[in-house]
Amino acid sequence: MITVGVKNLKDQLSLYLQYVKNGEKVIITEHNKIIAELSVPAQKDAISTFEQKLVQLSEEGKVILAKRTISLVKKPRIKEKLDYISVLNEIRSDRI
Repeated sequence: MITVGVKNLKDQLSLYLQYVKNGEKVIITEHNKIIAELSVPAQKDAISTFEQKLVQLSEEGKVILAKRTISLVKKPRIKEKLDYISVLNEIRSDRI
């Protein structure tokens, strides 16, 4: 287990990500308090409990599982950049 402060993690992120890839657990601290932990999942091929529940519901006939693994829905492209100040002002206009 490796402990690193936020600033050092930011400065050498690729190094600590390599540690995680090699199976190490990296504990991230801020002002000597643990705020996060980076680690590789114990079993990469294990089915999550959510997926297990979906399979169970499928076997019970309550849901039908999708046959394709990718979505056919295209994400919309944003053609113009949004000015966040004008968006915030528009949202807040009802508060004035």
